[in-house]
Amino acid sequence: MALFLIACSSSTEDEVVTEQVVEVNKSTVNVTMSEWDVNVDPNYKMGKHIKPGELTLILTNEGMLEHNLVLLNNNKHEELEMSADGTMADESKLDILGVIEGLKPGETGQLVIDDLPAGTYAFICNTPGHYSEEMVYKIIAR
Repeated sequence: MALFLIACSSSTEDEVVTEQVVEVNKSTVNVTMSEWDVNVDPNYKMGKHIKPGELTLILTNEGMLEHNLVLLNNNKHEELEMSADGTMADESKLDILGVIEGLKPGETGQLVIDDLPAGTYAFICNTPGHYSEEMVYKIIAR
């Protein structure tokens, strides 16, 4: 037994330990909302995309009404099934990656997604009446 321990001890001295460094892409998307208007930076319509990896969404409410952000796990935002009263998209029917809850005027909130795969994603403001006013947008990770 003692011979075995000595052999293990001497073999570990010869081992080379290497660390694998994994670089994580980190992207930030800034979203501002006001009544019936959504502005996004970076803006995919201007050819600007984010990298797959860690995503931080920052929502700033520059309007006079409450706004929120619901990030969908796909790019479909047209003709979403509506709630029974018809004022909002029915969130129970959506594949949701994350939500920034309702923000009052002047407030800012954030959502972090640790490992966003490459793809196109939609988000909506799902405050009653806002989705139907086309408060929607997309982001592209590539």
